[in-house]
Amino acid sequence: HLSLIKLYDYEFTVEEQEKQWFEAIEFMKGFQIVDGEYFINEQLAAGKKILAEGAQGSMLDIDFGTYPFVTSSNTISASACTGLGISPRQIGEIIGITKAYCTRVGSGPFPTELLEETGDTIRKEGNEFGSTTGRPRRCGWIDLVALKYAIMLNGVTQLVITKADVLNNFATISLCTSYSVDGVVSAQVPYDLTDAEVLPVYQNMNGWMSDLTNCKTKNNLPASLLEVVENISTFTEVKIKCLSTGPDREQLVIW
Repeated sequence: HLSLIKLYDYEFTVEEQEKQWFEAIEFMKGFQIVDGEYFINEQLAAGKKILAEGAQGSMLDIDFGTYPFVTSSNTISASACTGLGISPRQIGEIIGITKAYCTRVGSGPFPTELLEETGDTIRKEGNEFGSTTGRPRRCGWIDLVALKYAIMLNGVTQLVITKADVLNNFATISLCTSYSVDGVVSAQVPYDLTDAEVLPVYQNMNGWMSDLTNCKTKNNLPASLLEVVENISTFTEVKIKCLSTGPDREQLVIW
């Protein structure tokens, strides 16, 4: 396979790489190998708590996402069963996490995308650039139609809103509460979202226009922010449990 490697601009020394390779093998031999499905079910039977973290967004799910602009696997909570070998009845709380606005990487439908200065401001304030590639993420207002769809698919029992601080300096906050799909207003994600003409219908609310750095409890949060949060909760029919006011671990308001 050396001929294949030489096709690329990649400098290497076989002897040195071989040494590292076998050292890595010896290191991995020290791992305790377990039968995962038995191990995790034994822990559940013993009363232990298991936290499973999903990867990628629900709208990238290969079956229920914005096909063909999706990933190659299921990204919704049901994947915890097939991925870990546990039954659906073992699942307790399902914590949904959403930003206070929307982002998307790469191509695909994005009804609330902001292509002008507002989107640029959100991108800059939220540092919305790919962590590996540095590619700018597409940004837009929060899409409650898509959020409620994701909540339905996942069976979300509590919701966490992150990066509220990114919107600190907006006098008006827009929430997408329905779509105009080929001229017909709907509160559901259309099956042909990728191909249909989908325009967002917004509810505009007052922004909080203040720094959230010193907000440590729900009572410290600006009234207008709490109104936005309450509207999100009412629309999605899920209780908001946490809100992040900054990037640090401590900047999480829990109620």
